[in-house]
Amino acid sequence: MTGRAHLVERAVEALHEAEERPTGARAAIAPDPIAPPPPAPAPAPASPEGDTRPVVSQAELEHAGLLPRPRGEGRSRLAEEIELVRHQLLRGIPALPPGDPRCARVVMVTSAAPGEGKTFTSLNVAAAIAEGVAAPVLLIDADGRRGSLGEMLGLGGTPGLRALAASPSLAPATLLCRTAIPRLSVLTNDGLPGAGEAPGADALAAAVRQIAAAFPDHLIILDMPPALAAADAGAMAPIAGQIVLVVLAEKTQRNEVEAALDVIEACPDIRLLLNRAGLTVNDSFGAHGAYNGQPSPEAA
Repeated sequence: MTGRAHLVERAVEALHEAEERPTGARAAIAPDPIAPPPPAPAPAPASPEGDTRPVVSQAELEHAGLLPRPRGEGRSRLAEEIELVRHQLLRGIPALPPGDPRCARVVMVTSAAPGEGKTFTSLNVAAAIAEGVAAPVLLIDADGRRGSLGEMLGLGGTPGLRALAASPSLAPATLLCRTAIPRLSVLTNDGLPGAGEAPGADALAAAVRQIAAAFPDHLIILDMPPALAAADAGAMAPIAGQIVLVVLAEKTQRNEVEAALDVIEACPDIRLLLNRAGLTVNDSFGAHGAYNGQPSPEAA
């Protein structure tokens, strides 16, 4: 992941090369999206007295795809790659002039199609930033489809983004769910019980603006639906400070990447994250693995 001007060209070339190679490359950023889910996690710890919102436990975070905490001093290559993405996003927070419609600290994560690793990326980057010293993080499930982040975290039915979009008078702070990571909070996609028709994409974008204004010190990460599967990504793009487009190597086609970029082009800062890349050329990150004492993926 890089902010160089020729990022799109480099990524498209990599995709073209991947299409010509046999399948079976190892995972570079996210685990295989079709792998069976791990066993159900243990229940979350109880909330403090007076706070009825669920608390997401470490086990539930890992059940949703969070990388387990490393053992020993070394970090895996996958953890190093997440760390690299974290630094890239923090450096990329734009300094917006007055009147700019974008929310500088909103990072939108999407993909062209389902199953490319966007939710895994959203969760792990959010946790990495929250565990650092840069900023507290609010991770928003802006997808809400079956098997989405909120459902995997055991928060199904907990009012969140759609509730705020339908009832802007709600205080955003009352909808946040704490997690086992102290500086990481989660907002589901669900509406209020018994609510009528789901809010449209524009109403959801307005709710994100309201959240950004309510938490000016937070980095807000949106786990969006795929750009070619729903209108939400296109509607949210004009307010995002940055967009990460996750591209699954050896699967996503060049025309799909180009079409997704067209949908989200309202944001001037779009970064491509090539997921499960099999490239091991000497100028790619991780080509000199085992530096920190962990075995390189090729040697494992």
